[in-house]
Amino acid sequence: MSSVRCWWFPVSYDPAPFTDEDEDSIWCMVTVTLRNTGETRTTTGDYLDAEPMPALACGIEEAASELGLIHLLSDEALYIKVCREVDRQLALRPRAMLACPEFSIRIDLVPYGDSDAWLEED
Repeated sequence: MSSVRCWWFPVSYDPAPFTDEDEDSIWCMVTVTLRNTGETRTTTGDYLDAEPMPALACGIEEAASELGLIHLLSDEALYIKVCREVDRQLALRPRAMLACPEFSIRIDLVPYGDSDAWLEED
């Protein structure tokens, strides 16, 4: 297995299978679980930028909107903190997990060739 090395983190996987090189993006499935009800919301899309490693940038807005969480992004400090934490975790493995008192979020990279199959399930 080859891997890309970033100056800020050692990398333990190759992001190439998840990368759409034509669009310079990476597909992922985002799952939110609300703690008070147990309700689960899922969306799949090309929300990540393909830099040397997956990076969350403007795709956070589209994913948050589709998950009914767009109102949370009005807090710029939170917006930046979430993006940085997701980037940190995705530099180490093809999955990121976040939690707060209201909900938990899991982001799983989707192999690029399988992205159409994920879309058909929605």
